[in-house]
Amino acid sequence: MRALRLILFGIVLALFALFAFSNWTRVPVVLPDGGIVSVFLPVVVFVAFLVGWLPVLLIHLAARASWRRRTAKVERLLDDALTTGPRVAVPSPTTAFPPVP
Repeated sequence: MRALRLILFGIVLALFALFAFSNWTRVPVVLPDGGIVSVFLPVVVFVAFLVGWLPVLLIHLAARASWRRRTAKVERLLDDALTTGPRVAVPSPTTAFPPVP
């Protein structure tokens, strides 16, 4: 799975590099205060990608940490229940049947 993720990441990176090389032009970006800044187009695309991707990544990492904590807690409870649970007297094989006369 990790190799597949690495291959897909490499393909996306190569496509972005090809896009950046073919579209290396300046575009005007209007700032919230009304100012205009001239920035290269690949920089704008990369920043837009990060703005959309980072919140989703942070939510994913937080959910993953929460599930790990929950799983560890359930495993601890299960382990405690199995090790310190009520003991049931199991009859030994010699006393299970009455002696034969």
